[in-house]
Amino acid sequence: MGQHMNSMDLTTESFGTHLQARTHAKLGVGGAGLVLASVLFNAALCFVSTVSGVHFSNGTVVVCECLILITGLYLIRSRISEFAVRITIVVVTMMLAMKFLNAGLNLKLLHDVSIAYIFFQLGTLTSVQRGNRLVWITMAIVLALGSFEASMPVEFGKLFNIWSYYVDKGVLTSVVNYGNSTSFISGVRGGQEARSFLPSLLGPQRFSSVFLEPVSMGNFAVIVFAWCLSVRQTVWWKNAILILGAAICAILSDSRFAFVCWFLMLALRCTPLHRSRFVLFCIPVGAMLLLLMVGSLHELPSIRPYIMSDDFPGRLLFSGRLLNYWGWPQWFGLARSPIYVDDTGYAYVINNMGLPLTLGLLGLMVMKVPASREAASMKAMIIVYTATSLCIGANMFTIKTAALAWFLYGAAGVVSTPQRYAATPANAPMAFGSLRRAATGGKDAGEML
Repeated sequence: MGQHMNSMDLTTESFGTHLQARTHAKLGVGGAGLVLASVLFNAALCFVSTVSGVHFSNGTVVVCECLILITGLYLIRSRISEFAVRITIVVVTMMLAMKFLNAGLNLKLLHDVSIAYIFFQLGTLTSVQRGNRLVWITMAIVLALGSFEASMPVEFGKLFNIWSYYVDKGVLTSVVNYGNSTSFISGVRGGQEARSFLPSLLGPQRFSSVFLEPVSMGNFAVIVFAWCLSVRQTVWWKNAILILGAAICAILSDSRFAFVCWFLMLALRCTPLHRSRFVLFCIPVGAMLLLLMVGSLHELPSIRPYIMSDDFPGRLLFSGRLLNYWGWPQWFGLARSPIYVDDTGYAYVINNMGLPLTLGLLGLMVMKVPASREAASMKAMIIVYTATSLCIGANMFTIKTAALAWFLYGAAGVVSTPQRYAATPANAPMAFGSLRRAATGGKDAGEML
């Protein structure tokens, strides 16, 4: 009788495990579908607008993004911890309080942070294998449309009038389209600034494929390279093909930032420092301090900061001068920046969230214990990507690329054969880790997210 009961218990447990696995598989597929929707919906709206003449305002784009995020929130509803709810309440309360003092504070940053959390949790519902499949599918779509754009730009413009789409959104209303272009405003290298990669073959054009903006296509190349550095393929040549595809994306978009970021990622990945939480925390902080130092060395007391040249060095200089121009109220998000910050990365985050809250959220991410070696590497690569991208702009927050980046970070922690990432002296002192886990009931503060 006892053996029969044990057998029934095992059968019930096996059925429950199988049902849970099937549920997770469905949620993982749903999460991957939301990532593809995030990547493609702007291109789809642009195509419909160009072909049918229907004009989509920025409100339509906002509704699409909200639908994606609400669906994602529904899929991860069972994974939202009490700790995450508490952190959300603290962040929202602080930002609303700062809004009363700083009327220029942009609450859109709450939307940007929610993208990171929702898609990271969606990634934890899938696996490395499904994440890898999503990378291949996305790469195939991006290269297919990018090749069509590069080989037949006129025909591409007849199907995707990107300029008109962004005018309808209200982004390019104050810019005159002198060249009657169908690409984005940064889609052509003009004046004294020539194309960096293959100018004789590709001309001055910068291509953007499904992302509609060349900068986002360069960011996509960085995300794919980070994935290749973090996750091993079944055979080496698959990694080589993905890296080659990412390089083609960076060349088509003429993204110098992508190759700079690649070099920095590779340099960190080749050292054990990518497992150190202290180093990861210092990378974005150090980048911000370097910008501040550059700004102070190029200070022009009687001239307000402005973009002297719209290129990589020019944007670095502008970001540094802007940070140096601020007073304490701007650093703590208590007063509006006298200079436009939405395209300046660090200034956008700090002036809208305040330095203490920004450092607090960075600390939460850094302290999170990776679920695997792949996740540890992916987290380090995202930190490098964030630190470098914020030096020149805030484009990394767009859902077109942010959804993919955070989904892959979550997926990197779900391996077929669970290999719990072991803390080393490079991560944190053992005594401090033991005390922290004891204080949180055996869980790291990051795990409670």
